[in-house]
Amino acid sequence: MRKLLKWSLYTFSALLLIVALILVFSISKVDKTPYFETEYYSSTIKDLNTVLSETNETKGDFKAGFGKVNITPEISFGKEDPKNGVFKAVPMAGFSDSGESAIGAHDSVFVKAVAMKINNKLVVMVSSDMLLMPPEVVEKVTNLLKPSGLTRDQIYFGATHTHSSVGSWSPGLIGEKSAGKYQTEIVSWLAAKFTKAILNAVSDIRLAKVGSANFHAPEFIRNRMTETGRLNDIFSFVSIEQIDGKRAVIGSFSAHATVLGSWNTEFSGDYPGYFQRKIEAEGVDLALFYAGSVGSHTNSGEGSRFEKAQIIGESLADSVLQNIDYTKLETEITFSNLTTEIQIPKLQLIRLTKNRRLSHKVGEMLLPKIDQTYIQAIKINDLIWITQPCELSGEFALELSNSLKNAGYNSMITSFNGQYLGYVVPTKYYYFDSYETSLMSWYGPSMGDYIMELNYTICNSLTGVKL
Repeated sequence: MRKLLKWSLYTFSALLLIVALILVFSISKVDKTPYFETEYYSSTIKDLNTVLSETNETKGDFKAGFGKVNITPEISFGKEDPKNGVFKAVPMAGFSDSGESAIGAHDSVFVKAVAMKINNKLVVMVSSDMLLMPPEVVEKVTNLLKPSGLTRDQIYFGATHTHSSVGSWSPGLIGEKSAGKYQTEIVSWLAAKFTKAILNAVSDIRLAKVGSANFHAPEFIRNRMTETGRLNDIFSFVSIEQIDGKRAVIGSFSAHATVLGSWNTEFSGDYPGYFQRKIEAEGVDLALFYAGSVGSHTNSGEGSRFEKAQIIGESLADSVLQNIDYTKLETEITFSNLTTEIQIPKLQLIRLTKNRRLSHKVGEMLLPKIDQTYIQAIKINDLIWITQPCELSGEFALELSNSLKNAGYNSMITSFNGQYLGYVVPTKYYYFDSYETSLMSWYGPSMGDYIMELNYTICNSLTGVKL
């Protein structure tokens, strides 16, 4: 009996030691090091200054082309045909906890592209009815475009952020938790569709004119982190008309496209889908939607389920259609663009208490490897469009938009540009006990200030004004 008790005590002690070691290596303190004292900051600023010094404006006639490709999968109970988008099971990204496949489509989802060319500068704006722009798809698209001569820094990706679209595109535990079981066939199929939309847009390029405008839409958005927080209710849009050709509208808003919840089992573009269809039904050939600064803002409005999505989307479309005739369009454009790679801090995935979080080693096991991360920006006359690799807080974007407005510029600040770094919120909110902060702010309390310094540095350079 003594031997048994002694053995049990040793076993229990060993187990306690193992648990203690696991805790020691899996839990770390929240890193509060000021970002401007870090190596990743100094490296990024050095690279950014080099990029800015090499960024030049060009002035000339504006040319544009449009592309649109359906990316609605077909769910089959028979044989699969991945190259033609026929699959036995495709979860919907955003609400995939059950792992169940969508049963079909309530409305079709698309990838759309607008190519813009001024003199020898060519860029392509690409957005899709998806949760985000998957890095795996971006990598494949980049490779597929090589024969055309197009490079990654010419493509400005985005997504509508609907939680009712194609999933199965992200490996790793957290990726599969939000997007469903990873399927390489779906990634390849999506990449081919994106590439086709981009090349169609480039082949459609012709002389055009362009302008931008914005309006406020407070009835359709709210700050979901705190009722006392600032509200970014600005809807921004770009209007493009080919000379004797087609028209396109690119819109951006910061309300989460989560009108349709986990109860929905059909593919849908949510309210951005209704927005785009309404615009295209009124004589505009192509409508795109980019999720704005959705890191703290969600949708608001009357109705529920698909009715609410329709009310929000079509009401925003009506406001654009009312404003579009008063938007000044110009053919001669002053244009500049840049792509800068940024270094990021170590993961601080999931804050467990005020001062404790999972270690970066654990975070690296849970998330797919994060490789190249970019911020991209475009200046088209009085419009500054800057893309983010994250879900930027609406409060941050409002601050930047107001600064640009005071300097005489319209702005588009969009998310999901080809990499995903979680939510980026103001430091004052980092210790809130909320989904956005404790679960989705993956890079510590200084990440927001770091990203915003980069945004301001870029905007200062493009405008020539100290914002």
